[in-house]
Amino acid sequence: MKIKKSELISTYAQSVGVEAANELITQKINAAAVEDKEDYTEEEIARICGELTSESGLIRIVAQTFLVELERNKLEEKTLLLDNIDTQIWYLTDVETYGAVNKARAEFLGMEKRDLEGRNIYDIATGEECQDFIVGNREVFKKKKQIHTEQWVKNGKGEERLLSITKTPKIDDNGNAEYLICAAEDITERKRAEEEKSKLAAQLQQAQKMEAIGTLAAGIAHDFNNILSAIIGYTELASDNIAGGTNADAKANLEEVLKACRRARDLVRLILAFSRQRKKEPVPLQIHLIVKEALKLVRSFVPTTIEIRQSITTFGRVMADPTQMHQVIMNLCTNAYQAMQEDGGILEVNLSEIDIDLQFASHHPGLNPGPYIRLTVGDTGCGMDKSVIDRVFDPYFTTKEMGDEGTGLGLSVVHGIVKEHGGAITVYSEPGEGTIFNVYLPRTEQVEETAKGEAEKPLPTGHEHILFIDDDPAIADLTKQMLERLGYEVVTRTSGIEALELFRAKPDDFDLVITDMTMPNMTGDTLGKELMRIRPDIPVILFTGYSERISEEKARAIGIREFAMKPLAMWQLADIIRKVLDGGDLLRIGDVID
Repeated sequence: MKIKKSELISTYAQSVGVEAANELITQKINAAAVEDKEDYTEEEIARICGELTSESGLIRIVAQTFLVELERNKLEEKTLLLDNIDTQIWYLTDVETYGAVNKARAEFLGMEKRDLEGRNIYDIATGEECQDFIVGNREVFKKKKQIHTEQWVKNGKGEERLLSITKTPKIDDNGNAEYLICAAEDITERKRAEEEKSKLAAQLQQAQKMEAIGTLAAGIAHDFNNILSAIIGYTELASDNIAGGTNADAKANLEEVLKACRRARDLVRLILAFSRQRKKEPVPLQIHLIVKEALKLVRSFVPTTIEIRQSITTFGRVMADPTQMHQVIMNLCTNAYQAMQEDGGILEVNLSEIDIDLQFASHHPGLNPGPYIRLTVGDTGCGMDKSVIDRVFDPYFTTKEMGDEGTGLGLSVVHGIVKEHGGAITVYSEPGEGTIFNVYLPRTEQVEETAKGEAEKPLPTGHEHILFIDDDPAIADLTKQMLERLGYEVVTRTSGIEALELFRAKPDDFDLVITDMTMPNMTGDTLGKELMRIRPDIPVILFTGYSERISEEKARAIGIREFAMKPLAMWQLADIIRKVLDGGDLLRIGDVID
């Protein structure tokens, strides 16, 4: 039988094309040392293709052999490709059986590829891991949709690793899921780096707060001395007026004493707010009030060689944490002051409204179109070149020499706070021409619920029997007089243990207990819990000047009805008592007794 060369080429051309088939047959003819001609015998074909077969099946077997070789080569290429990537790839023939795997997957599990293929998931992973895997696999088979998940699993060394896994179903012509293609990336280090970055950011902010307190120390001392001077002076005047019989003047002077006391109280709260690490919820804030308060402190430590100018053209509100906004203003002003420390200059602080359009927002990352309040802090100091501007918000970056004041945290924290509040900060500066910082914060129409005018309302009174405990005799006596003026019957104790003994002897004699938090031998929260063990329905109010141990959330979790910071004005004390006794709008978290 004769077989034409064109038939042989045509057979191979079905798989690789005419040109490739022609080249392949020519190579085989040359390798077999057979004459290149139009017709070949069976023996010659066998020499060319390496096959001996019958006349009828020769071409078919030759072609089939070639196709098997071709597919094998393709598979080897694919395997080589998959084994040279870091991503773990594997097939699942059903919800729990491995098909093919790549090198990265096998190495992660500490096994050879050949030992994985065909194995059940239960043979390799822990029971809990298997259940998580299989639940996800079933979902993909059922929904026939790709899913992404993150899962902690143990590798071949027994180490816990976090994998980001993508599972994709292979859908056949009938719409059924044939098998799953899985890909996984080990993101453990990335996740840990993100967590470490978050911790570092919190540490940076706390360290910067400490730096800010150091900067403010002189100003706070100055301001506090003024407050004390007012208290002493007005009190002396009031005493003289009363002695001389001019009670109207005495009342006016005592009002000034109260104003000074409130300033002292607010200053202490400011210091405490700076020292706390707990993040507050943003509130509708009239930021111009914060600007004015901050500039008072700035003026106390900035020398007179630096002129401070302010321009406030808006009384709008932003959703912000007051303490953090105070921090932003103080840091920007301190930065400006330090730039003019040697030669003096002008520190200018402006507050205005601006409507940001799409074009402006596109050039300022982090901004969306809408109404904003713009805080501008400018100085006429030494200025910065572009290399400094590019790094000015980087943590620990500073232009100061080693040992100089500052840690390089101020502007980085300012940047973080502004971003956290949905705003943006920009800087413009030229060497020798000063610097201008612009802070953009989204404007809000929300209004904070305040107690404005509460002091002018008639004081709520009562007749109930109150047990009051404070280890300071002066505070105990003062509060007793205030409560009796409100109509209450009051018994005071200066020891938590004494108060507990009294209450244990006569638990039904009291309608309300008010206790200080920080006391020797027995703290207020402990006393409150002991009182509620004796009589679960007794309402307890907890007062504190400052305590790391207790917070409002912790107090209410143990059953305390109300938690308040000292000092309190008389109308505030009266209002809290009536709300507790009358069951007003107070958050009740249950009578949980440890």
